[in-house]
Amino acid sequence: RRPVQPLGSSVDDQVYQEDVSADAPELSDSPGQTSETSSSITSLTSLRGFVQRTAKGGVIVEVDQDCGVSGLTHAFLPWQEAPISINKRVKRHETMKELMPLGLWREFMVSQGEEVEVNGYGEGALTPLEGASGTPLIVSAKGMDSTLMWKRIEQIFNNCTYEKESFSVMVNGVNKGGLTAYIAGYPVFVPISQLIRRTDGEMWDAQSLQDAYMKKRIRIAMLEMNRDDRRVVCSELRAVENDALRGLAVGKVIQGRVRKIEKFGVFVGIQGTKMSALLHVSNISGRHVDHPEDVLQNGETVTAMIIGMDEDYSNISLSTAVLEEERGAMMEDKKAVYDGAEEMAAKVMQGGDDDA
Repeated sequence: RRPVQPLGSSVDDQVYQEDVSADAPELSDSPGQTSETSSSITSLTSLRGFVQRTAKGGVIVEVDQDCGVSGLTHAFLPWQEAPISINKRVKRHETMKELMPLGLWREFMVSQGEEVEVNGYGEGALTPLEGASGTPLIVSAKGMDSTLMWKRIEQIFNNCTYEKESFSVMVNGVNKGGLTAYIAGYPVFVPISQLIRRTDGEMWDAQSLQDAYMKKRIRIAMLEMNRDDRRVVCSELRAVENDALRGLAVGKVIQGRVRKIEKFGVFVGIQGTKMSALLHVSNISGRHVDHPEDVLQNGETVTAMIIGMDEDYSNISLSTAVLEEERGAMMEDKKAVYDGAEEMAAKVMQGGDDDA
């Protein structure tokens, strides 16, 4: 096994010039892929190896002999299958030289049964598993990078959905439909409908978006992902909501608005989120309440303490009764209860001991 050459190391320009005289990469110094290895290769999805030398339209990869396929020594990586790069747009030759330096050791995806142009000039293709003896196995660094990148995107999506996380990104593009950015190297889109409203109440347009967001850092959360369409939609509004939800915990005092009243209790929309919490009739006051409407009305702003919550931020239970300094205070002076909510909540969480 040869030593790995660091990505930043220099490569002799003469060594890295493509051989344009050959019609296809030649593997005369090795058996490459023969008919004897084809059957074993069909079960191979990835392999490790290092960049040995250049060939017309790509590079030759020397395969790690621990790949599990006897007789497979080399593979070919077309230039269009070079690693994904989002930092800058450079010429093909410079991209291959920069991202696939001689001696680079890494993992590659195996191109199973797909026709891949190996010279980059549209003059034909090789079918890896059906070629003649000596036909090189086609591998892809871009395919492997894309697979790993998408796994990371799925992980981030799950974190945003279930853990209510959000992420800071730099806006790198603006159009009439919204914003573009990158998360973990993957391009994402933030529609105008998912942006925080303008402070002046006006609608977003291309110029106002440019002025407010271009090259600025914002917090977003993933809203949708579709691998088939290679589309990831994010939301600034969802990030605000997620940040608010992550701040919730038992003992936390929240503000919200009454959304619905039932005989058994009141549903309160928690401020800054789309989440509703239940204020059960028995938790409205320390004194018996016949019906929630005797104390609270639809649309009314409520201050309450969280007394229960599931791990996924669902089934949140509230109480105003624990915030009463005297039983029945919610029926007599709700404002006084709300004004002293933080102090009473601290006492409750300390077990009611003022000296704790």
